[in-house]
Amino acid sequence: MKSFNYPVTIKILYEKEAKEAPYVAYIPEFDVSSCGISEEEAIKNVNQALEITLEEVKRKGHLEEFLHEAGVSTKKSLFSFPKIIIQPFSFYL
Repeated sequence: MKSFNYPVTIKILYEKEAKEAPYVAYIPEFDVSSCGISEEEAIKNVNQALEITLEEVKRKGHLEEFLHEAGVSTKKSLFSFPKIIIQPFSFYL
């Protein structure tokens, strides 16, 4: 099995009502989220959730479709990942 390094966006949210695991980590590229008692635990958990999701999608034979929906181009087992840019956005309320 070949390993790929793909930069993902992990958004961290704090849900103060959730006493057991108030930190929520979300990877929008793959629509995967998890939570934890700390930011670090939430990030660890969301990475594990993404690994499990990819394994399950691959097992079901839908990996290429799943990756395509996330913006990953696959051609002859070569992967081309989209560029991720983080920049400030100003708005008024």
